[in-house]
Amino acid sequence: MPAQQLTTVAYTSLSDADLDALKTDGKVHLFNNIGCPFGHRALWTAAEVDAPLTVYEIGLYAEMPPSYVEKFNRYHTVPFLVHEGYPVYESAIVAQFLDAKYNGGKLHNRDSPERAALAQLAQAKFEAGPFYALLRNQDPAKKDELEAKIEAALGDLEKIYRDHAADFRADGPYLLGADLSSAEINIVPFLFRFKHVLSHYRDFDITKGFPLLTAAYEAAIARPAFKLTVRDPEYYINAYAKYANP
Repeated sequence: MPAQQLTTVAYTSLSDADLDALKTDGKVHLFNNIGCPFGHRALWTAAEVDAPLTVYEIGLYAEMPPSYVEKFNRYHTVPFLVHEGYPVYESAIVAQFLDAKYNGGKLHNRDSPERAALAQLAQAKFEAGPFYALLRNQDPAKKDELEAKIEAALGDLEKIYRDHAADFRADGPYLLGADLSSAEINIVPFLFRFKHVLSHYRDFDITKGFPLLTAAYEAAIARPAFKLTVRDPEYYINAYAKYANP
């Protein structure tokens, strides 16, 4: 069963002694940022598999506490997991780790190499760069070119859903039919943010013209675990303003 609630603590509310204890208390701690799509991969997975963890909300970039880098993650990134004293870095790895620990690896299709390979293909072909490029762009003359790059990238994903995953299309909206997989876990957090942010700032609808991706996206964001791990669209519109209007 998916989690019904998540326990979240502000990282900055903890003392140095509290922080040091997180490394040795034998519990599960996820350091994250609610606005970050990479962090969302891990947070959504944690909710789907009902992992018994506490979430520590971390600021990013200049707002990242020096103690976090010194004590926990020298890479200056989120998410970061401490699982009973064991450190796990990087979003896709944290998501896979939690799935393996608390869900038998079902989201990552541990027992089906073929299904796992298909999900990994979709994940590997997804690139966030074109979305950020359009959002950051301040030159109207480049808008069409940047939109075309996004459409090309999403068109390739649509083809994977349509052709590579053809055997699953009659079974449901996800890449693997009725079953949510690591493909959606790793891709939808980005689509969710840029669906709202690019529509607001650049008048561009990322899902238009991609019916299979749209179906998977809409099914994913309707899941209770997904809803538990996001804020309202306005939150992301405000959070991404610094990219759109530097």
